[in-house]
Amino acid sequence: MPMDRPPAEDCMHDLFLAKYTTKYLEDYVNNMSHAGQTLRDRIQFNTHVESIKKINGRWQLLCVDTISKSQRSMSSSRLMMANGQCSVPNVPDFPGKKDFRGKIIHSIDFGQSNALRDKSIQHVAVIGAGKSSADMVYEAVKAGKTVSWIIRKTGNGSLGAAAFAPIDLPTPYKNGVEASQARIMASLQPCYLIPYRSWWTWFLHSTNLGAKLVSKIFSLMDNKIRKYAGYRERKSDKGFEKLEYDNDIIWQNGTAGGCHFADFWPLVAEKVYVHRADVKLLSGNELYLNDENGTHFPCDAVLCGTGWKRGLGMFDDRTLMELGLPYPKDIEPQEETAKWEKLVGKADEQILRRFVMLRNPPKHYHKYETRTPYRLYHTMAPIHDDSILFMNQIVAGAKLFAAEAQAIWAVAYWDKAFKLPSVEEREDDIAHMIAWNKRRYLSNGELGHFAAFDSVPYVDRLFDEIGLRSHRNKGWLGNMFAPIMPTDLGQVWHEYLTRRT
Repeated sequence: MPMDRPPAEDCMHDLFLAKYTTKYLEDYVNNMSHAGQTLRDRIQFNTHVESIKKINGRWQLLCVDTISKSQRSMSSSRLMMANGQCSVPNVPDFPGKKDFRGKIIHSIDFGQSNALRDKSIQHVAVIGAGKSSADMVYEAVKAGKTVSWIIRKTGNGSLGAAAFAPIDLPTPYKNGVEASQARIMASLQPCYLIPYRSWWTWFLHSTNLGAKLVSKIFSLMDNKIRKYAGYRERKSDKGFEKLEYDNDIIWQNGTAGGCHFADFWPLVAEKVYVHRADVKLLSGNELYLNDENGTHFPCDAVLCGTGWKRGLGMFDDRTLMELGLPYPKDIEPQEETAKWEKLVGKADEQILRRFVMLRNPPKHYHKYETRTPYRLYHTMAPIHDDSILFMNQIVAGAKLFAAEAQAIWAVAYWDKAFKLPSVEEREDDIAHMIAWNKRRYLSNGELGHFAAFDSVPYVDRLFDEIGLRSHRNKGWLGNMFAPIMPTDLGQVWHEYLTRRT
């Protein structure tokens, strides 16, 4: 279903407001139908999945109605987990929250809340370093609120402040998102998902000269991002300099996002109080920090850009273990640990031989994971159970792009439209993903599912395995330099349907 182009006043550098994506998806579920039922007819709202177990070869789901609290069971021979990484909000359990007279709002509810229109809310605290926090900071400032931005100090589980790249960063493309969708840009990344068969990728990543060139390119980009923000240049008496991120953006040892508004940094420097600390206490309409100064200030609302829980709590540890999902390391059988240590160790040697840049990571704070990494093929499919798939567990920079490609791959997988590699080959591939993640993305790579700069090679890999080529029909130059667009994915889907008939 084609999407209507949003009006020009709501577009910027060929990007548009998120509400138009929401409207498109709403229209899509209303208009797309099969066997007399629309997609909306098939959605069961107000339903929480309490537990999922496989019994006698079928998936049994225990569900709870979130309004009536009544329980019911569902059963299925196949199950697609499409809740991804961003479905269960992580709301901190702030000390004193029961005595807090203000509002506590997670970013998932921010857009539908009245926090900015409510005149009784004048003092706002935004918690978190990432893009959702930055958006709430900006909207609150524009609404005339007194805003305090609270980010934990680097260390003790915190990866520090985020990097925000301006969407109009100079490139030959319309915006940074479009640039990231081109294979020439993707080829600059030390990414094992790119086939190791061209002189170009060999030169860039397997030679000292190529690695220096790649580092130089991204160092220049990083300098531009820091200069654009002006962390040390802008005059501020509110702690603006505390927003500068630690490691160069290419390493993604923290969170990052796009800066969409030209007045974002000037407004933040002038009007936002920045603190690097934890919330010690909420009391009445006051917020207390645990910093050395005992800082506290009025607070009528706490806006939480505090991320998401994994969304796998409906599975018990045994099921997580059997499917290859993260589970506590301290309950893993010794033989399983030894098996994967051997596989990942061998893969790590190959990764280091191929990628010069990854041999010398920068000095950084490393946040270790207490769970095992994802051991899913393509971060979707368990090795020993083809009746269940996990969608959007990979952390890709272009989420909708990767999700669409995963959906096509999933259909082909359950259609048995291509031959899977052997179990040993899939385990080796998973081990490479884990080893590469730890080298490439440092703390963010601990779970083996991070691919912030690697959406294009990931999507290429999925389609190549199925044998689909429509997204590569632009000639040599076009295939290398032209961005992959949503229409290209539509052509891939049409190619698949045509081939299946």
